[in-house]
Amino acid sequence: MKKFIFTLIIILIAAGVWYFQKGLDKSDPPLSLINQVIYNCDDNKTIDASFYQGEIVATEPNEPPTLTGIVKLILDDGRNFDLPQTISADGGRYANSDESFVFWSKGDGALILESGIENNYTNCVVITPATDESNIKVISPNGGEVWTKGQPVKITWTSSEGVKTVDIRLSISDGNEGQNFNAAIASNIPNTGIYDWTVQDLYAEVLGITALPYSAKYFVTIEDSEHNNIYDTNDIPFSIE
Repeated sequence: MKKFIFTLIIILIAAGVWYFQKGLDKSDPPLSLINQVIYNCDDNKTIDASFYQGEIVATEPNEPPTLTGIVKLILDDGRNFDLPQTISADGGRYANSDESFVFWSKGDGALILESGIENNYTNCVVITPATDESNIKVISPNGGEVWTKGQPVKITWTSSEGVKTVDIRLSISDGNEGQNFNAAIASNIPNTGIYDWTVQDLYAEVLGITALPYSAKYFVTIEDSEHNNIYDTNDIPFSIE
């Protein structure tokens, strides 16, 4: 009996060590540093922001995009924040779990909201903004194409070396059909010049809809993630049927 109890204890200890080691082996998904900038704000306050991108997660039809970006902030008042990216119709928005601290990157500027109020860090601008030579040019689609839901397509573009990451958006130009439809295909992705996408329903933040309207007035916009004044849109609209 004593031998049985001793053997049982050894087995339980071994199982505990294995379980503990398994927990240690788990690691967070890898993050890639995509950009690091310093913002200068009123009263010479500064924000040091490092933008990271996690693994891109495929989105199911009728579902909002899964964002894996993170920003690490170092404020000159000594506070540090690691904030996950949240859905936004404009710029890169990052917030803590209760939304009491929000960092919003828009073009060359940024704002911080604390409990919904922009107070301590105001009129923040990147110290070294993109140069005038930075540019993006959409290659495909560029007008006249007909896409169908479920079809694999390639979105391609060219850009200058200064563009590190891009956002890809799909919109309908105007008219009664899906007016103001504007949705993210991808956000903060590495600027590789090509993106493989399967045409599917997208989540339109402003309208709060997930259906992809049928239209002959679609446009794709490629935008520098950190400087939203640097972008390009296909010259002629295309169709999704």
